[in-house]
Amino acid sequence: MAIIAIGAGHGLNTPGKRTPAGEREWSFNNKVVSATINYLGGYENANVVRLDDPTGNTDIPLTTRTNAANNANADILVSYHHNANTGQWGTWTGTETYHYPGSSSGNTLARAIHPSIVTAMGLRDRGIKTANFHMLRESQMPAILIEGGFMDSTIDIVKMRNDAVMENTGKALADSIASYFGLQRKDGGGGTGQGYVEIVTDSLWTYNTADWNDRAVVVNRGEVFTVIRDRFPVDGGYMYQIKSGLYITANPNYVRYYTK
Repeated sequence: MAIIAIGAGHGLNTPGKRTPAGEREWSFNNKVVSATINYLGGYENANVVRLDDPTGNTDIPLTTRTNAANNANADILVSYHHNANTGQWGTWTGTETYHYPGSSSGNTLARAIHPSIVTAMGLRDRGIKTANFHMLRESQMPAILIEGGFMDSTIDIVKMRNDAVMENTGKALADSIASYFGLQRKDGGGGTGQGYVEIVTDSLWTYNTADWNDRAVVVNRGEVFTVIRDRFPVDGGYMYQIKSGLYITANPNYVRYYTK
């Protein structure tokens, strides 16, 4: 059983958390988090602890949130946000993910999740960073804080106002969390369907067997393969088996897993 603590940052009426047009940050955060929870419901052994108020009416204090995650013995914590720069419209842009300074487990989680959010949002990759945020510091499990995009960016707001992008980002977050834990999809459950991997690096080896030394052929960026065996551990990493019978890394730095 994987216990996943997740929350949309802030609340609907939290002062200052607005776009220059007055839209509420929580509304964007909630669309992603709600989609994530929905799609995680399609995986076996995914137990979700929601840390914010699902109505948005109350901005749950940060200490209450981390206490809830700690008391639930959560395996990971994900705090989802959207960024701001000056509070006035500008052309800054991008997605970034934070973990606590010095946390190797937080870094590992960030590396497993961040690329899928960048891909789903389709914005500049601002990278994985560290910060002394309460949600990262006071959690007793690997924790990340994601800034999906800038609310005061004329570039990013286009994505944020697109419900399909928010839904797809939530799905990407759910799928990357499931991949992180090696969770299997339920038959007929929400967020299920045939799995695929898309190559997101310039080139990549496939393997004849589940052995990192048994190289087969090189595949290239943009190629897509049907998965016939979900993510499984292989000598310190993870692989998928694809329809051709070959094997491929499940590292999200190199491949994007999705369903349809």
